[in-house]
Amino acid sequence: MKIMQKLTAMLCTGLLLTAVPCTAVSAEEDTFRLPSGKSIAELDMALCSLAARNNDGEDYYAAALCGVFQGDDILYENYFGKSDIAGNIPADENVCFEWGSISKTLIWVSAFQLWEHGKLDLERDVREYLPEGFFCHLSYDEPITMYHLMNHSAGWQETTRPIWKTDENDIQPLKAELQAIEPAQISRPGEVVAYSNYGAAVAGYVIECVSGQDYCDYVHEHIFEPLGMEHTALLPAHSDNAFVCEQRRKMHSYSVQPLLSKAIDLGTKLAYVPAYPAGAACGTLRDMIRYGQALADESAPLFANPETQRELLSGTDFYGTSDIPMNCHGFWCQEHAVRTYGHSGGTVFGQANLEFDPVTKIGFAVMVNEPGGNDFLNNMGDLVFGTLPADTYGAASQGRTEVSGYFLPARSTHQGMLRFIPYLSALSSEMLNLRQADNIGSDVIQITHTDRLTHQESAGILGLRRAADGRLLALETPSCDCLADPFYLFHLMLLTGFVLGGVSSVYLMLIRSKLKRAGRWTSCVGANAKTAGRAARLISLLLVLTTYVVYVQYHGGIPKTAGLCIGVLQMLCVGVLVVAAVICVAAVLVRKEKPLRCIPHAAVNLLSVCAILFFQMYRFWNM
Repeated sequence: MKIMQKLTAMLCTGLLLTAVPCTAVSAEEDTFRLPSGKSIAELDMALCSLAARNNDGEDYYAAALCGVFQGDDILYENYFGKSDIAGNIPADENVCFEWGSISKTLIWVSAFQLWEHGKLDLERDVREYLPEGFFCHLSYDEPITMYHLMNHSAGWQETTRPIWKTDENDIQPLKAELQAIEPAQISRPGEVVAYSNYGAAVAGYVIECVSGQDYCDYVHEHIFEPLGMEHTALLPAHSDNAFVCEQRRKMHSYSVQPLLSKAIDLGTKLAYVPAYPAGAACGTLRDMIRYGQALADESAPLFANPETQRELLSGTDFYGTSDIPMNCHGFWCQEHAVRTYGHSGGTVFGQANLEFDPVTKIGFAVMVNEPGGNDFLNNMGDLVFGTLPADTYGAASQGRTEVSGYFLPARSTHQGMLRFIPYLSALSSEMLNLRQADNIGSDVIQITHTDRLTHQESAGILGLRRAADGRLLALETPSCDCLADPFYLFHLMLLTGFVLGGVSSVYLMLIRSKLKRAGRWTSCVGANAKTAGRAARLISLLLVLTTYVVYVQYHGGIPKTAGLCIGVLQMLCVGVLVVAAVICVAAVLVRKEKPLRCIPHAAVNLLSVCAILFFQMYRFWNM
């Protein structure tokens, strides 16, 4: 019986591994160990097991391009799934997927190349390099340096103007595009980290102004060509590379629904990034690997002096007051079993990730055609580099942290008619499991996780950003601070009251209509004012919902015309609500109407006005 069980297991394993295209692994490679402790064969087996889930008409992923390198060698390269499921086109070395925000690292490399040659001062106010009057919505006079742009701490909120276009003929020159989407500056430079596509794109335009070349031309000449990256495009519509332009238009994007085990075809999802330095690169897996190899190469082929690359990968932003880097001149640090450097990226088409360790010179690149990502993308980092051992910093534990409360994402819209959005995505100390976190000193806390299947412990760390008086300002996480809001519950109740006021208006108007039809309605002083107030509350709520729908429809932006219309209508609603409230109060004070028939209406109207004003639902300028 045991022999039969073994034979059956061997047969199933063989069928599993032959069902997907897996890379052959030599005996020498099998003895090699990645920082995670896995051999290349074990990595291959883990990825192939993920690939094998697509079976019998069930789809758990669309496509994944996976590569691992060390130095000049590609240790592993494999292409899983299909770039076009309906067309039965498998993913291969000619597939061109989008880099997303990994494109930003090209900006930082370019900046250091210019810095190396004395053409760019990273500590100088970038306004000295830009055309006069370039910015129109700055709130602070403090200098904005390249360091601020690299650390995403220039103070800008998320832009509220559309950052994607579907017609390539609508794309304007980089300067015009940046001025069209300039967001509000809501904090002083250096105070808060809030990931900014706009800020990075501005840095790209600085490269253009300093070098005297179009940014795209500069990158091709100083990065792509020296590395032999012949199959990567940078412009929004990929017009700078004919091969990529043709291939990208064959690629399909998918939304995989795990519960349905089905990949929904989203089409080619050709959406263009006019502020293209921030995220428009697109190309093959091998080109991304070449780029990663150059960044991990101690000879620094992209720089005249290897010391420049070492400076590029030195810390510029740290967790708390510690020496644990979070950002290195635009490259994000990840704490695995080893410290890695790199960047991830996402577009409406798919996602990608590039990480490398300059010590072991090992790195990986992974690209997928799913905007929501998939298991290949999510697991590649741990499969190659392992997880942060719980005792790495925990040995220095100074007891449990006392951090508590609610936190709003700094990367959001904190000014303008979209101000309500961060309140819908707030995090509590319980959600972050901060009560179980260890204080390891220097305003750094460590949260330990236990894997439910393996029961192995791993850790993650957060920093605490404080004001000069020691007050907690924010939790520090890579790319985005979480701002402490001691009045969050009050603000949330205000927003909730506004919503309930709008919804209740519908029921109150329906009740009035039914009573009228039944002949049981008795009019009172201010009845018309009440009706007008209810209608205004409902319209105001519908306008907020419309704002959100437009925001999603335009991938995080509101066209100026739509913003103007919504803002003006909200102002009219405020006027009607105030007048209706005054009439209701006057009916009680002057006409001696029963308070219970008027005061609640006035109170709900005024609460709605407070919500509209606080959340700036009317504000369509300088959002």
